[in-house]
Amino acid sequence: MKFHVFEVKEPKFPVSFTSAKDVFDTMSAFSKSDREMFMILFLNTKNKMIDYVTHTIGTVDSSSVYPRDVLKSALYFNAAALIFCHNHPSGDPEPSTNDKMITKTMVMICELAGIPVLDHVIIGKEVFYSFADAGLIEDYKRQGQQILNRL
Repeated sequence: MKFHVFEVKEPKFPVSFTSAKDVFDTMSAFSKSDREMFMILFLNTKNKMIDYVTHTIGTVDSSSVYPRDVLKSALYFNAAALIFCHNHPSGDPEPSTNDKMITKTMVMICELAGIPVLDHVIIGKEVFYSFADAGLIEDYKRQGQQILNRL
């Protein structure tokens, strides 16, 4: 079995993000992977990336995300905010139902922990999808707040 090996050019720290395009430009090297890779970008209070980790490496069409481990990493890096990023080896950045479900779950959990999720960017071949640009991050935060208000 042969895996596609690629070299990732490490971003120079600190990297500032003002848009999903900035995230895509910084992390686009992951589009070359033949397996899904889920990354967590840890930001300071100025939205500068202080570090990132590859949370999981999955298969050709999925990568597991573990909320407990995401929070553990965010606390370890003392992150003020998070951006999630993963690639779609198919090249099509359109989010799957599972992509939407885990993003919604993570946005709600991280909000409760006081570590907001600013975006989840899916990297395709020279294109990307941004949950924030699509309005879904704010929708998920609002839905989480509505649940809390009912308690």
